[in-house]
Amino acid sequence: DLAATELQELSSQIRPVLESVALIEPQLEAFGKRLLELEKRPITDAASPAAVAAYEAELANLQSSLVAQREEVQKMVAEAQALDAASAESMRVASAQAMVAQLRSSLDAGTAYSSVLNDLEGVGVTIPEQLAASADLGVATLTSLASDFVSVARVALAAAREDSAGNGGLLAYAQRHLGARSVTPREGDDPDAILSRAEAAISAGQLDKALAEIQTLPDTARTVLLDWETAVTTRQAAVAAADALAQSLNAN
Repeated sequence: DLAATELQELSSQIRPVLESVALIEPQLEAFGKRLLELEKRPITDAASPAAVAAYEAELANLQSSLVAQREEVQKMVAEAQALDAASAESMRVASAQAMVAQLRSSLDAGTAYSSVLNDLEGVGVTIPEQLAASADLGVATLTSLASDFVSVARVALAAAREDSAGNGGLLAYAQRHLGARSVTPREGDDPDAILSRAEAAISAGQLDKALAEIQTLPDTARTVLLDWETAVTTRQAAVAAADALAQSLNAN
């Protein structure tokens, strides 16, 4: 994958730098010893001014060359260290990306994922509160939310109809006691129509749309759906946090 390719490229760049440093260091050491010997060598009183000047010029050249070579080695070492740090960071990000993929699988499956969050923290990733809050139990799956909605919608509709008892005549009375509910989406602002559209949105995976429909229900019906709504918003918050985490890692 891309991360593995980047690591291979970084490793191939680090190796020649380290090899060059290894070759230069012995030469630099020998150069330093030669310079030290020259610095200790006495200049006799009989030496001519020209010989002294030549000696001093050679000594100055050697000193300058030694400084230049030391600076070059230091630069090469710094480059190698920078490449090594980049390689380590790439490895950290690649590991974190794999953990986030595992996290998404846990969210989809509705299983606990606290161990995954611990692993992410171990590689320096800050865990959003929206993920930490549900780590021990996991979040509701889309399948369970759809299944649970069928039963709570029936109770919510019964509560709404009971609240409006006395209106609608014989048909309304029959609906209250038979529990009849629309199973296909239909137009209208009555609780049955609203719940039918919400259920259709849930089946399509459109949780935001379902929540928007539910907001228009009477309070008696909404009260029945509060726990279900909480399960939805908890899942949505965790999934959004995981997506944001994945995007931040991909940007590195």
